[in-house]
Amino acid sequence: MIRICLAACVAGALLAAPAVAQDQGAGEQEERNIVVTGERPTWFETTRQARSITAPTGLRYLPLPRFSGDRLCPGIFGLKPEYAAVMIDRIRASADRLGVWLAPDDGSCSPNLVVAFVDDGQAALRHYAAQQPWLFADMPRHERIELLREEGPARVWTSTHIRTRDGMPLSEDRANNIQVAQTWMAHSRIYTATRADITGALVLFDRAEVRGKTLLQLADYATMRGLARTKSPEGRDAGLGTILGLFDEGVAPPPELTQFDRAYLAALYSDIPNLPGLTKVNSVNRQLHRQLDALEAAAGE
Repeated sequence: MIRICLAACVAGALLAAPAVAQDQGAGEQEERNIVVTGERPTWFETTRQARSITAPTGLRYLPLPRFSGDRLCPGIFGLKPEYAAVMIDRIRASADRLGVWLAPDDGSCSPNLVVAFVDDGQAALRHYAAQQPWLFADMPRHERIELLREEGPARVWTSTHIRTRDGMPLSEDRANNIQVAQTWMAHSRIYTATRADITGALVLFDRAEVRGKTLLQLADYATMRGLARTKSPEGRDAGLGTILGLFDEGVAPPPELTQFDRAYLAALYSDIPNLPGLTKVNSVNRQLHRQLDALEAAAGE
C-alpha cells in the first residue's frame, strides 16, 4: 500500500513538469574521505547532536525506525534519467555499506524510497491531503498537521509499521482496540518486544531551492532523511557538520555525508533493530571514534 501511495503522490505532482538539470560537477560516485583535524568531539557533543536530529519519539523505551523487513528500492522522479541514475547509485551504495537489504538494481522493483523534484512540495502534499486523505490514514494526526505546515525546500513523509522483534505483524485485540505482540522472549531491559520498520519514505525537493546543490549532496541528504527519521539540528545542537544542514542559510554545506552522519546511520543499523532508541543514540559517539581511528590508521600507512 505504501508503494501505491508514494507513486500516487509523485505522479500528479510531476505531470507536465520539466526535468531539472542538476550540476553534476561534484556528483561523481567515487568515495572521498573527510579527514578530521583538531580535537575530537566529546561524547556529550556527539550525543547531544544525535538526539537533536532524531525525530521525536520515546527514546528510552521505543526503537528507532529503520528499513529492516523490506528490501530497499530507491526511485527518483523529476530528473533526467542520467542524473537520476547517479543519485540512485549513491543511495544504494550508502545503504549497502550499512547492510540494508537491497532490491535488485534491474528496474523491476517498486520504489519505497522515493525522491521527487516538484514545483511546490507543500502545495502538492496539501492537494493530496484534501483530495485523497486516505493516503495519510496511517499517519498520526499531529504528524500530519506538522508535515502539511512544514516550510522549507525539503519535506519528508515516512511510513512505519510496528512489528514483532522477528518481523511478524502484530495481532489485533479488538476488545481493547490495541495491537499485541505475540512472541517468545525473556523479559529484558536491554531490548524491546517490537521494532519499527520503515515501509516507505517520500522526500520532496522544491525545484527552485535545489539549484546550486550537487547530485551527491542531494542524494546524501535524501539518504539521511529517508533511511532514518531525522531532522535538521538547531542552534547549539548543530556544532558538528551534517548533511542535514544542506539548506541552512549562511553556512557552507558539506559536500557529502559527514563522519557524524555516517556514524549516526551506522549506530542505527548496527545490532538488532529492537533496541531502544536511546541505546542507538548513545552509541553514535562510539561509531564516530571508530571511524576516526580508521581514518588515522589509513593516513599513517
